[in-house]
Amino acid sequence: MKYSINDKHIVINYHYVENPSRNWSGIHPCSIDEFNRQVKFLSENYKFGSLVDVFQAAKNNNAERVCAITFDDGLRDQYENTLPILKKGSATATFFIITAALEGRLPPAHRIHVLLSKIAINDLINLFNEYLKEFYSDLQKQYFIPKDRRLTQRRLHEDIPTANFKETLIMLPEDIKAQFLRYCFKKQGLDSERLSRQIFMGAGEIRELQRAGMQIGAHTHQHYALDTMNPEAIKNDINLNKAGLDSVLGFVPEVFSYPHGRYQPAAVSILRDEKFKHAVTIEKRGVSGSDDPLLMPRYDTNDLRDFLNLR
Repeated sequence: MKYSINDKHIVINYHYVENPSRNWSGIHPCSIDEFNRQVKFLSENYKFGSLVDVFQAAKNNNAERVCAITFDDGLRDQYENTLPILKKGSATATFFIITAALEGRLPPAHRIHVLLSKIAINDLINLFNEYLKEFYSDLQKQYFIPKDRRLTQRRLHEDIPTANFKETLIMLPEDIKAQFLRYCFKKQGLDSERLSRQIFMGAGEIRELQRAGMQIGAHTHQHYALDTMNPEAIKNDINLNKAGLDSVLGFVPEVFSYPHGRYQPAAVSILRDEKFKHAVTIEKRGVSGSDDPLLMPRYDTNDLRDFLNLR
């Protein structure tokens, strides 16, 4: 579904917010100017609020238009590039934090972003298919990555090879994925801890966001896709995330973002048991009064950009 100006109660999501760079060609950020443009548009057409504000406005079918801005992962560029713009626009936002990054660990998804910036996608797919053939031949048929046809209808804004590579690695067993990514990093001479410190916020930046009136949310510890995990592993990863955020903030957030937008009924049930009040997906539509508060939809920055470009 495409964003419509008729949507009264919405959530918008961002990941990287920085100007495109040759050194980081594997990410497709919202540029700083584009973010500024989108915040200006939102400020002219909506009242900024929290996820709770948007959910309650939708539930009560309020006439007032309310928008919540969210950021996934806890990336350093979000702190550096968006906070001044948010303050200038008197906007609040929610930042969902991956706590393994606070330990200097680079999550698999971000390792992939680094590799896509260093290796051409067709070469990376060849490397992966050859790796499976050599070390996991029994899985070669199941996880072979084609370049000429889409494997899923997700990531339609990305080219076919890149979308297929990312989707396949999300579904790959975590131990095999980790081994492949370590193999690639070693071949490229990359230091994952140094890159993690470079890419992600530290505890100080997170606390400063909270002091500036921003909301901090949970985004799991490892950033694994929850629809690929058993309930025990999901609960453990969520509790590690809660403990990490408690150590930084002195309290446990009550809002959550599903990594990669993926979930299963067991994950929703665990969030409810763990006393989370609201959680967001990546279903592209406005929030309705009948939505489960633990399954709130969100538009992406690209949806808003496309709308503004077509106006």
